[in-house]
Amino acid sequence: MAEVSVGIIGSQFERHCLYLQKELVRQGAQAFILDNSPDVPYPLSFGGEDSHYENRDLSETNVYFLRALFVPTPAFDTSQIKEQIKENGFLAYAAERERYAAWLSWLKSSSYFGRLIVNPVDTLLIHFAKPYHLECLRRAGIPVPKTLVTSNPEKVLEFSHNCDVIYKPVAGGALCRLLTEEDKKPERLEALSTAPVQFQEYIQGQDVRVFVLDGKVIASFIIEGEGIDYREGAHQVKPFEITPEIAQLCIEACETLGLIFSGIDLKLRPDGSVICIECNPSPMFEGFDRVAPVSIVSQLASYLIKQAILKEENKLKVRN
Repeated sequence: MAEVSVGIIGSQFERHCLYLQKELVRQGAQAFILDNSPDVPYPLSFGGEDSHYENRDLSETNVYFLRALFVPTPAFDTSQIKEQIKENGFLAYAAERERYAAWLSWLKSSSYFGRLIVNPVDTLLIHFAKPYHLECLRRAGIPVPKTLVTSNPEKVLEFSHNCDVIYKPVAGGALCRLLTEEDKKPERLEALSTAPVQFQEYIQGQDVRVFVLDGKVIASFIIEGEGIDYREGAHQVKPFEITPEIAQLCIEACETLGLIFSGIDLKLRPDGSVICIECNPSPMFEGFDRVAPVSIVSQLASYLIKQAILKEENKLKVRN
């Protein structure tokens, strides 16, 4: 059998792409990064089953890890009135939009041609729509925080009347903040008129991160830090044994969202119950591997290689 190959979709400079690539190579696979970041020339050509990344024929690579799909963002300042500035900015944005549309189309059509994407691109899109992500979990019986998305000051005040509240972007990408009395002042609430914000009840408890791969818990940790969002300051990560009930909840959450690999963020309350904060479709794991009994990257690489071998064996059976 030919050497197994696995593609990593993201950026050639992103540390998790490089970290996984190194482990895949260590385990005997050929691993390469498909860079879709906006600062590199567009490299992908495809039509039907035929796909090429630069000069690389992708027909023999049937398993890919989707680390990142870069979304188009406005490349111009709309407050500028000079037509030349506005025109150049729109052209840059339009180019990014076309790149994104091409990558998205290739990823979504991959299953038609027998490719496995870990995780499916739709899980990244759902994660971007965080309130919908939470509603999917809630409807499946997974406990999640009470959530409000609004730009209405009165709704904010009503929501925060009987509980402590945190706020964060609807699409994510920033730290959580505790809603304070200062935030509730009219002049501060007026800022909501420009865009909605996601408000949630503040869950007291310990931060727990659980990694699930292919329907199994492969690692779990407790994170000890200060403040509302442990990412903001110094924190310590320790391996932590979760109960079978919590493990099953995490597995069900991944099944609900169609996730093969995920880092699930939980709040463990003093009574032992948990609230699911979110399921990350492209979680960071390098830092957790520093204390993991069995590294996450080794288990992930092994899974990807196994799937690549199975797909190659199935192709050989079809040919014969």
